[in-house]
Amino acid sequence: MMQLTCPCCHAHLPLEAALQDDAGRELIGMMAAMPAELARPLVHYLGYFRPAKQQLGWGRALRMAREVLALESDQGALAFGLLEAARGLDEKRAQAGWKPLGNHNYLRRVLESTAGRFEAMPAPQQAKVSKVPQSKTGSALVALEGMRK
Repeated sequence: MMQLTCPCCHAHLPLEAALQDDAGRELIGMMAAMPAELARPLVHYLGYFRPAKQQLGWGRALRMAREVLALESDQGALAFGLLEAARGLDEKRAQAGWKPLGNHNYLRRVLESTAGRFEAMPAPQQAKVSKVPQSKTGSALVALEGMRK
């Protein structure tokens, strides 16, 4: 049995269990199709919505991922904004009284404030944007998702 390990909380999850859930399968396929430069900060950002005493459900994670992707059409700018948002949110989460995020307003403000900075960066420093999965596993998941449709 293949186990997935969360890089944030180190929880283990059988891959088969994730693929049995429609939302889990769709979310994993979506992430596998993204460049790692966007998928990693997006997964990290979704962790800010996890309630303190329970896990984030697949359906809610999928809905939020779709909402985030709809905020910015330029994947490089979105990845940059997610990284910038994580810097501020990590500091806030370390303080007493942290409550999980309930909406994307903070990310919206960060994207607005970083829009000029990202565009001003020279092209080689911008995040690579590609529709091709970066691994064999990612390619297989995208192929499976395509067969499902």
